[in-house]
Amino acid sequence: MSFDAELMQLLIDAVGDLPGVEKKRMFGFEALWAQGRIFALVWDGRIALRLPDATAAAELLAHPGAGALKIVKGKLSGAPQRWLNLPEGFHDDPHELRRWARRAYDLALQEPPPRRRKRRVRRA
Repeated sequence: MSFDAELMQLLIDAVGDLPGVEKKRMFGFEALWAQGRIFALVWDGRIALRLPDATAAAELLAHPGAGALKIVKGKLSGAPQRWLNLPEGFHDDPHELRRWARRAYDLALQEPPPRRRKRRVRRA
């Protein structure tokens, strides 16, 4: 099992009992979704959470080792205030991992549901 797969299993263990959690693979990483809203992912040996609330983001950033998610080396994600890497110490602390992952889940559910795009019908 790869290290990213181990981290995803830790994340699933932290939120697996919550309703509507789904794991999906996309764009080279695995992510967790709550009722169609992405809230957590594992990328390059790190767990990242989507925290759209500025207060929650600032609180997490106060922990040593927390920081903005970087998908491309040297480049922050498009919305660094939303995607934050958890401190690596949280990987070994199930209480903190659970607390923060559930907070990201709760924040995701507070956002409006994603809009469904209408599919175009192709005609021959």
